[in-house]
Amino acid sequence: MRDLQRQPPPIAPPTAPPPVGTRLLGFFLLGGTMWIAGVLALFRSVFALTTP
Repeated sequence: MRDLQRQPPPIAPPTAPPPVGTRLLGFFLLGGTMWIAGVLALFRSVFALTTP
């Protein structure tokens, strides 16, 4: 029964955060995508209201 003793789960070693440049690039890519999607949605809503 000694082999059934509780063992703590293995813990992953700590990892360093990604470099600042990678974070900024991802932030601007995501922000740019959301900005373009917002502008397109605005144009679609305007054209939906103005066209008969």
